[in-house]
Amino acid sequence: MFLSHEDMKFGEGALFSIVAIALVFLILILIILFVWLMSLIKFKDKEEKPTSTVVQQTKKLTIDDIKDEDIMVAALVATTMFVEETNEKDARLVSIKQIG
Repeated sequence: MFLSHEDMKFGEGALFSIVAIALVFLILILIILFVWLMSLIKFKDKEEKPTSTVVQQTKKLTIDDIKDEDIMVAALVATTMFVEETNEKDARLVSIKQIG
């Protein structure tokens, strides 16, 4: 039933190899199309959870309050990110709030 290596010619082996490689690529293309189609479908949760509004207390800080290195780093990073996102050339930190 199966061909041994003595019965198979080079051309037949090459044909089997090409068919196998084409089959693998066809399966890969089908997987890619399936994933692409699934990304187009917007899945909705059947249970819509109500959003709860949590009021967080905020505390305004002044320059004198920024003695902690972490707060200073957070202020500098926030200012840097603002400058990068808005392309402002002259940005100045006016106020800062501590949340939580």
